[in-house]
Amino acid sequence: MSANNKLNYVNFSQRELTDLFTSSKEGNSASFERLSLYIREISFSYFLSKYHSGKLHDRLDVDDLTNNVYLAFAGQYQNIDNLEFWLRRVLFITFINFYKHNRINKTYEFDETYYRNNDQLEQNISEKQVDAEKILKILETLSVDKQRILKMRFWKDLKFADIAKELNKSEVAIKKMFYRTIEELKKKI
Repeated sequence: MSANNKLNYVNFSQRELTDLFTSSKEGNSASFERLSLYIREISFSYFLSKYHSGKLHDRLDVDDLTNNVYLAFAGQYQNIDNLEFWLRRVLFITFINFYKHNRINKTYEFDETYYRNNDQLEQNISEKQVDAEKILKILETLSVDKQRILKMRFWKDLKFADIAKELNKSEVAIKKMFYRTIEELKKKI
């Protein structure tokens, strides 16, 4: 670590961190516990800054990534030579891997409020006016996939992500099929 021992992290000095690290490697469990808290605090602060800058979109990801770094530290601390270098590297790599993974698997949300508002404005059909038997007969004319999606969404009350997993399709494809099917049903009713 650098010669500047006045460098402060969140609420502790680099010197204190170095001393705790040395003591932990020598087997002092109290030092390890305190150092662990600092590692979590540094990690949390780092990932929280990513959240506030918009690079992480879910606050729960901050906690998950913080825990990932801590687990890596707990498993490797005896083999670490330079804690500052190791921590900077692991924080960066953990974030980059998460960011790449989520960018690849990113799904786009449809704005369902359009459909809800559109339904309310354009349709004056109440539940009492629509014959349930007629709807069931119309449902039977749909493809098996469309029927399954509607049944999982309405009868099982599943989220689109859960339906997509069960049908081994993308969430976007499921949403498109669902909303197209709703439009198809509106025309047939």
